[in-house]
Amino acid sequence: MAANDHLVPALLALGLVFFLAVGLGWLIHRLEIQRGLVAKRDHALVSDGISGALGFIGGTASFLLGVLMLTSIDHFKATQEVARAEATAFSAAFDATAALADEPQSLIRRDLVCLMRSVVEDSWHATAWGDLTGDENTHAWVMRAHATLYGVDAERSTDEAALQRVGDQLAEAVMAGQSRLLSAAAFMPITLWILVYVGLFVVFLVVTLLLRPYPLLASVALVSMLLLTAAMIWTLAAYEEPFNQDDGVYIAPNALDAVMTRLRDAYPGPAWEPCERLARSEMG
Repeated sequence: MAANDHLVPALLALGLVFFLAVGLGWLIHRLEIQRGLVAKRDHALVSDGISGALGFIGGTASFLLGVLMLTSIDHFKATQEVARAEATAFSAAFDATAALADEPQSLIRRDLVCLMRSVVEDSWHATAWGDLTGDENTHAWVMRAHATLYGVDAERSTDEAALQRVGDQLAEAVMAGQSRLLSAAAFMPITLWILVYVGLFVVFLVVTLLLRPYPLLASVALVSMLLLTAAMIWTLAAYEEPFNQDDGVYIAPNALDAVMTRLRDAYPGPAWEPCERLARSEMG
Protein backbone atom coordinates (compact mmCIF):
# COMPACT_ATOMS: atom_id res chain seq x y z
CA MET A 1 0.00 0.00 0.00
CA ALA A 2 1.36 3.41 -0.93
CA ALA A 3 2.20 5.81 1.82
CA ASN A 4 0.12 8.57 0.21
CA ASP A 5 -3.00 6.47 -0.42
CA HIS A 6 -6.11 8.68 -0.16
CA LEU A 7 -8.63 6.44 -1.93
CA VAL A 8 -10.06 4.54 1.04
CA PRO A 9 -10.25 7.61 3.34
CA ALA A 10 -11.92 9.60 0.54
CA LEU A 11 -14.63 6.97 0.05
CA LEU A 12 -15.11 6.53 3.80
CA ALA A 13 -15.52 10.27 4.17
CA LEU A 14 -18.12 10.25 1.40
CA GLY A 15 -20.06 7.50 3.16
CA LEU A 16 -19.93 9.42 6.44
CA VAL A 17 -21.16 12.61 4.77
CA PHE A 18 -23.97 10.70 3.04
CA PHE A 19 -25.30 9.01 6.18
CA LEU A 20 -24.99 12.18 8.27
CA ALA A 21 -26.93 14.22 5.70
CA VAL A 22 -29.66 11.61 5.17
CA GLY A 23 -29.89 10.96 8.90
CA LEU A 24 -30.21 14.66 9.63
CA GLY A 25 -32.91 14.99 6.97
CA TRP A 26 -35.01 12.19 8.42
CA LEU A 27 -34.43 13.51 11.95
CA ILE A 28 -35.82 16.90 10.92
CA HIS A 29 -38.78 15.10 9.34
CA ARG A 30 -39.50 13.12 12.53
CA LEU A 31 -39.28 16.25 14.65
CA GLU A 32 -41.79 17.91 12.36
CA ILE A 33 -44.13 14.95 12.79
CA GLN A 34 -43.77 14.98 16.58
CA ARG A 35 -44.56 18.70 16.71
CA GLY A 36 -47.62 18.16 14.55
CA LEU A 37 -46.44 20.52 11.88
CA VAL A 38 -46.60 18.05 9.02
CA ALA A 39 -50.38 17.66 9.30
CA LYS A 40 -50.84 21.44 9.32
CA ARG A 41 -48.63 22.02 6.30
CA ASP A 42 -50.05 21.50 2.81
CA HIS A 43 -46.63 21.57 1.12
CA ALA A 44 -43.22 19.99 1.57
CA LEU A 45 -40.89 21.14 4.33
CA VAL A 46 -38.80 22.71 1.60
CA SER A 47 -41.01 23.91 -1.24
CA ASP A 48 -40.31 24.01 -4.95
CA GLY A 49 -38.62 27.36 -4.44
CA ILE A 50 -35.60 25.54 -3.07
CA SER A 51 -34.90 23.98 -6.46
CA GLY A 52 -32.89 27.03 -7.54
CA ALA A 53 -30.63 26.80 -4.49
CA LEU A 54 -30.34 23.03 -4.91
CA GLY A 55 -29.39 23.48 -8.55
CA PHE A 56 -26.72 26.01 -7.63
CA ILE A 57 -25.24 23.91 -4.81
CA GLY A 58 -25.46 20.65 -6.73
CA GLY A 59 -24.08 22.22 -9.90
CA THR A 60 -21.20 23.78 -7.99
CA ALA A 61 -20.29 20.51 -6.28
CA SER A 62 -20.54 18.56 -9.54
CA PHE A 63 -18.50 21.15 -11.43
CA LEU A 64 -15.79 21.15 -8.75
CA LEU A 65 -15.66 17.35 -8.70
CA GLY A 66 -15.47 17.23 -12.50
CA VAL A 67 -12.67 19.80 -12.68
CA LEU A 68 -10.67 18.03 -9.97
CA MET A 69 -11.21 14.67 -11.67
CA LEU A 70 -9.92 16.03 -15.00
CA THR A 71 -6.99 17.67 -13.20
CA SER A 72 -6.02 14.36 -11.58
CA ILE A 73 -6.22 12.58 -14.96
CA ASP A 74 -3.99 15.28 -16.49
CA HIS A 75 -1.57 14.77 -13.58
CA PHE A 76 -1.50 11.05 -14.34
CA LYS A 77 -0.84 11.63 -18.04
CA ALA A 78 1.90 14.17 -17.30
CA THR A 79 3.57 11.69 -14.95
CA GLN A 80 3.42 9.04 -17.67
CA GLU A 81 5.27 11.42 -19.98
CA VAL A 82 7.92 11.98 -17.30
CA ALA A 83 8.45 8.21 -17.01
CA ARG A 84 8.77 7.93 -20.79
CA ALA A 85 11.21 10.85 -20.90
CA GLU A 86 13.33 9.12 -18.26
CA ALA A 87 13.42 5.92 -20.32
CA THR A 88 14.18 7.82 -23.53
CA ALA A 89 17.07 9.65 -21.89
CA PHE A 90 18.62 6.39 -20.68
CA SER A 91 18.21 4.94 -24.17
CA ALA A 92 19.94 7.92 -25.77
CA ALA A 93 22.76 7.81 -23.21
CA PHE A 94 23.40 4.13 -23.90
CA ASP A 95 23.27 4.59 -27.67
CA ALA A 96 25.80 7.43 -27.41
CA THR A 97 28.40 5.02 -25.98
CA ALA A 98 28.70 3.36 -29.39
CA ALA A 99 31.18 6.05 -30.46
CA LEU A 100 33.53 5.40 -27.53
CA ALA A 101 36.62 3.25 -27.43
CA ASP A 102 36.17 -0.29 -26.11
CA GLU A 103 37.50 0.17 -22.57
CA PRO A 104 35.52 3.25 -21.48
CA GLN A 105 32.53 1.97 -23.44
CA SER A 106 32.30 -1.26 -21.44
CA LEU A 107 32.67 0.57 -18.10
CA ILE A 108 30.02 3.17 -18.88
CA ARG A 109 27.60 0.65 -20.32
CA ARG A 110 27.94 -1.52 -17.24
CA ASP A 111 27.10 1.43 -14.98
CA LEU A 112 24.14 2.43 -17.12
CA VAL A 113 22.73 -1.12 -17.14
CA CYS A 114 22.95 -1.43 -13.37
CA LEU A 115 21.51 2.05 -12.92
CA MET A 116 18.52 1.27 -15.14
CA ARG A 117 17.91 -1.99 -13.28
CA SER A 118 18.03 -0.19 -9.96
CA VAL A 119 15.55 2.41 -11.22
CA VAL A 120 13.11 -0.35 -12.22
CA GLU A 121 13.52 -2.47 -9.11
CA ASP A 122 14.39 0.00 -6.35
CA SER A 123 13.58 3.57 -7.32
CA TRP A 124 10.13 2.61 -8.61
CA HIS A 125 9.41 0.87 -5.31
CA ALA A 126 10.40 4.01 -3.40
CA THR A 127 8.15 6.07 -5.65
CA ALA A 128 5.21 3.72 -5.08
CA TRP A 129 5.63 4.17 -1.33
CA GLY A 130 5.88 7.93 -1.62
CA ASP A 131 9.43 7.96 -0.24
CA LEU A 132 10.59 11.41 -1.32
CA THR A 133 14.15 10.65 -0.21
CA GLY A 134 14.47 8.30 -3.16
CA ASP A 135 16.36 5.01 -3.22
CA GLU A 136 19.85 4.66 -1.80
CA ASN A 137 21.03 1.98 -4.23
CA THR A 138 19.84 3.97 -7.24
CA HIS A 139 21.58 7.08 -5.93
CA ALA A 140 24.79 5.11 -5.45
CA TRP A 141 24.67 3.88 -9.05
CA VAL A 142 24.08 7.44 -10.26
CA MET A 143 27.20 8.55 -8.39
CA ARG A 144 29.24 5.67 -9.83
CA ALA A 145 28.03 6.38 -13.36
CA HIS A 146 29.04 10.03 -13.02
CA ALA A 147 32.41 9.10 -11.52
CA THR A 148 33.13 6.66 -14.34
CA LEU A 149 31.97 9.08 -17.01
CA TYR A 150 34.03 12.02 -15.82
CA GLY A 151 37.03 9.85 -15.03
CA VAL A 152 37.48 8.87 -18.68
CA ASP A 153 40.21 10.63 -20.65
CA ALA A 154 39.00 11.59 -24.12
CA GLU A 155 41.78 10.51 -26.46
CA ARG A 156 39.86 11.30 -29.64
CA SER A 157 37.55 14.13 -30.63
CA THR A 158 34.78 11.57 -31.15
CA ASP A 159 35.27 10.36 -27.58
CA GLU A 160 34.85 13.87 -26.21
CA ALA A 161 31.65 14.43 -28.14
CA ALA A 162 30.29 11.02 -27.13
CA LEU A 163 31.12 11.56 -23.47
CA GLN A 164 29.38 14.93 -23.58
CA ARG A 165 26.32 13.31 -25.14
CA VAL A 166 26.23 10.52 -22.56
CA GLY A 167 26.63 13.03 -19.72
CA ASP A 168 23.83 15.25 -21.01
CA GLN A 169 21.40 12.36 -21.43
CA LEU A 170 22.33 10.88 -18.06
CA ALA A 171 21.58 14.24 -16.44
CA GLU A 172 18.23 14.31 -18.27
CA ALA A 173 17.40 10.82 -17.00
CA VAL A 174 18.29 11.70 -13.42
CA MET A 175 16.23 14.89 -13.58
CA ALA A 176 13.25 13.00 -14.99
CA GLY A 177 13.62 10.42 -12.23
CA GLN A 178 13.46 13.19 -9.63
CA SER A 179 10.34 14.59 -11.29
CA ARG A 180 8.78 11.11 -11.26
CA LEU A 181 9.49 10.80 -7.55
CA LEU A 182 7.93 14.17 -6.78
CA SER A 183 4.88 13.35 -8.92
CA ALA A 184 3.99 10.51 -6.55
CA ALA A 185 2.94 12.96 -3.85
CA ALA A 186 -0.78 13.77 -3.64
CA PHE A 187 -1.38 17.30 -4.89
CA MET A 188 -4.97 18.10 -3.82
CA PRO A 189 -5.14 20.36 -0.72
CA ILE A 190 -7.38 19.30 2.16
CA THR A 191 -9.36 22.53 1.82
CA LEU A 192 -10.65 21.42 -1.59
CA TRP A 193 -11.72 18.05 -0.17
CA ILE A 194 -13.60 19.90 2.60
CA LEU A 195 -15.32 22.11 0.04
CA VAL A 196 -16.40 19.07 -1.98
CA TYR A 197 -17.80 17.25 1.05
CA VAL A 198 -19.63 20.32 2.38
CA GLY A 199 -21.33 20.78 -0.99
CA LEU A 200 -22.28 17.09 -1.14
CA PHE A 201 -23.61 17.20 2.42
CA VAL A 202 -25.95 20.06 1.58
CA VAL A 203 -27.11 18.34 -1.63
CA PHE A 204 -27.88 15.05 0.14
CA LEU A 205 -29.69 16.90 2.94
CA VAL A 206 -31.88 19.02 0.66
CA VAL A 207 -32.77 16.07 -1.58
CA THR A 208 -33.77 14.08 1.50
CA LEU A 209 -36.05 16.90 2.67
CA LEU A 210 -37.54 17.45 -0.78
CA LEU A 211 -38.37 13.80 -1.38
CA ARG A 212 -39.38 12.76 2.15
CA PRO A 213 -43.05 12.21 1.15
CA TYR A 214 -41.85 9.69 -1.46
CA PRO A 215 -39.59 7.13 0.31
CA LEU A 216 -39.02 4.93 -2.74
CA LEU A 217 -38.14 7.85 -4.99
CA ALA A 218 -35.93 9.33 -2.28
CA SER A 219 -34.04 6.03 -1.91
CA VAL A 220 -33.51 5.65 -5.65
CA ALA A 221 -32.38 9.25 -6.06
CA LEU A 222 -30.01 9.23 -3.07
CA VAL A 223 -28.42 5.87 -3.89
CA SER A 224 -27.93 6.92 -7.53
CA MET A 225 -26.28 10.16 -6.42
CA LEU A 226 -24.08 8.26 -3.97
CA LEU A 227 -22.90 5.76 -6.59
CA LEU A 228 -22.15 8.46 -9.16
CA THR A 229 -20.31 10.60 -6.62
CA ALA A 230 -18.34 7.61 -5.34
CA ALA A 231 -17.26 6.76 -8.89
CA MET A 232 -16.08 10.34 -9.47
CA ILE A 233 -14.19 10.47 -6.16
CA TRP A 234 -12.62 7.06 -6.86
CA THR A 235 -11.42 8.32 -10.25
CA LEU A 236 -10.12 11.54 -8.71
CA ALA A 237 -8.23 9.82 -5.88
CA ALA A 238 -6.92 6.96 -8.05
CA TYR A 239 -5.44 9.16 -10.77
CA GLU A 240 -4.07 11.52 -8.13
CA GLU A 241 -1.71 8.70 -7.03
CA PRO A 242 -0.18 7.37 -10.27
CA PHE A 243 2.15 4.89 -8.55
CA ASN A 244 -0.33 3.28 -6.15
CA GLN A 245 -0.77 -0.33 -7.26
CA ASP A 246 -3.79 -1.01 -5.03
CA ASP A 247 -6.42 0.95 -6.97
CA GLY A 248 -5.78 -0.44 -10.46
CA VAL A 249 -4.45 2.84 -11.86
CA TYR A 250 -0.69 2.43 -11.90
CA ILE A 251 2.27 3.63 -13.92
CA ALA A 252 4.62 0.65 -14.22
CA PRO A 253 8.23 0.94 -15.47
CA ASN A 254 7.15 -0.53 -18.81
CA ALA A 255 8.91 2.13 -20.88
CA LEU A 256 12.27 1.54 -19.21
CA ASP A 257 11.78 -2.24 -19.39
CA ALA A 258 11.16 -1.90 -23.12
CA VAL A 259 14.28 0.25 -23.51
CA MET A 260 16.43 -2.34 -21.71
CA THR A 261 14.98 -5.11 -23.87
CA ARG A 262 15.94 -3.20 -27.02
CA LEU A 263 19.40 -2.31 -25.74
CA ARG A 264 20.13 -5.87 -24.63
CA ASP A 265 19.26 -7.10 -28.10
CA ALA A 266 21.19 -4.35 -29.89
CA TYR A 267 24.27 -4.34 -27.62
CA PRO A 268 24.75 -7.79 -26.10
CA GLY A 269 27.75 -8.41 -23.89
CA PRO A 270 29.06 -8.67 -20.34
CA ALA A 271 27.45 -5.36 -19.35
CA TRP A 272 24.17 -7.27 -18.88
CA GLU A 273 25.48 -9.64 -16.23
CA PRO A 274 23.85 -9.49 -12.75
CA CYS A 275 24.59 -6.30 -10.81
CA GLU A 276 25.84 -5.96 -7.27
CA ARG A 277 24.14 -3.67 -4.77
CA LEU A 278 26.07 -0.57 -3.82
CA ALA A 279 23.80 0.51 -0.95
CA ARG A 280 20.96 -0.82 1.17
CA SER A 281 17.54 0.49 0.18
CA GLU A 282 15.57 2.00 3.07
CA MET A 283 12.18 3.64 3.31
CA GLY A 284 12.24 7.22 4.54
